Amino acid sequence: MKINSKEELNMVLNYCKVTPYSDVKDGGSFYKIKSQSFSFPDGSIQTREYLDKRKVSVVVPITEDGNIVFVIQPIALSDEGSLIEFPSGYWELNENGSQAGKRELSEETGYVPEQIIYLGSHYQDPGSIKQKVEIYLALGCKRLNEQHLDKGEFIKFVEIPYEMALELLDEGYLKDANSYIALSKSDRLIQKNIKTNNIS
Repeated sequence: MKINSKEELNMVLNYCKVTPYSDVKDGGSFYKIKSQSFSFPDGSIQTREYLDKRKVSVVVPITEDGNIVFVIQPIALSDEGSLIEFPSGYWELNENGSQAGKRELSEETGYVPEQIIYLGSHYQDPGSIKQKVEIYLALGCKRLNEQHLDKGEFIKFVEIPYEMALELLDEGYLKDANSYIALSKSDRLIQKNIKTNNIS
């Protein structure tokens, strides 16, 4: 779905919104919590708890005509109930970051890139998560497949003009830190290479 205004974007965000259904309960099954003790410079021993997660790839997909592809999905723990983000997901066994990113992009949107560029990694929350998030820029994306979502996933995807995507960054629409960092890094690379007419 191509959209050209924030009014259209807000309609999709509202459509995807999730609302609370029950009270908060203790426990968990999706994430495992681990603990480990560390020796600090002052000689003290302190224990830290952290979420045990797989590595994650985030992909910034840009189509042949320069639009950026986003996904919109219900995010139960957000105040808004739904967020606009980039395609992302956990690495499967024996995958590297690029392979995971291309797979998640195809599964969530059906788009396939001509080229994928590694833009670096960052910690999502170094106080509670050990694994880093890897960022990729996917260029020349074409929609060649249908969505192939996991059970329980509800994802809409939209194509947004490049300049409008930058406005979303400035106006606070991108509330997911991974997506915020990914778009910032992608735009820096693109602006840097516009002068030399070379992205590689």
